[in-house]
Amino acid sequence: MGFHAAPLLVGLRPASLLSFRRDRFDDFEGLLASYKACFSCKGIEVFRVAEGEAYTLLLFYRAACLRRHLEQAEVRDLLQAYGYPCDEGLDVCLAHLCLRMQLQKSFPHEIGLFLGYPVADVVGFITHKGQDFCYSGYWKVYANERETRALFDRYAHCTEDFCSRLEQGCSFPDLVKAV
Repeated sequence: MGFHAAPLLVGLRPASLLSFRRDRFDDFEGLLASYKACFSCKGIEVFRVAEGEAYTLLLFYRAACLRRHLEQAEVRDLLQAYGYPCDEGLDVCLAHLCLRMQLQKSFPHEIGLFLGYPVADVVGFITHKGQDFCYSGYWKVYANERETRALFDRYAHCTEDFCSRLEQGCSFPDLVKAV
């Protein structure tokens, strides 16, 4: 969790999407409940995006940060073009995301907006069908390469620091920041 979601856990990203293979845990639901307790006091919520026989796909997000991101005019416009009822709130948009995943049986490309990706990169990915990007890191980059590379460097440093501190014995809840 720390390796895959450190930028969210310290407040650099509004959300992280993680897939869990439930049979790798003795009590997945119990473990998730224990994380929820830690996260709720830090402003992080958990949403089940999809669930199969073996896997659960969870969106961990900071509601206030994600709301602000999704309320940007160009983000709203793109989401509304895909049928998202943006005027009905974040929970309804998340439910619509689940519906889109079920209908497509895959990730709808606009999911990047829920993860805080820049609109230009989401539009670029859709337009170019995942090809012709100028850089690839945490996502495929189609615009503002220099700024995005710097952001990716911040994410990588954050992840390295978070994991290093865990290895040194810091407790996971102490490392998760309230934002």
